[in-house]
Amino acid sequence: MKLKDDFGIWWNMKKYKKKDIPAREFGNKEILEVNAINDGWPGPETDVKYWVRLENDKAVGFREPKHGKAEFPIYDIKNLY
Repeated sequence: MKLKDDFGIWWNMKKYKKKDIPAREFGNKEILEVNAINDGWPGPETDVKYWVRLENDKAVGFREPKHGKAEFPIYDIKNLY
């Protein structure tokens, strides 16, 4: 599965369609691992609810710091695996 196939459910929402989301750049990358909790998340955020590891050694997460305001942080995890 590609990142856009998974995260597209959020990215295609009306409120995010025109928002600059840097993670979209990796939309065609294959997902290698799916994580449904913050455990193992490589960034400082403690409220990531869902994240994936991509074939290009990037981690892309979903977090909602304020209700209804999602963010999609990206981290390089090349040296973590």
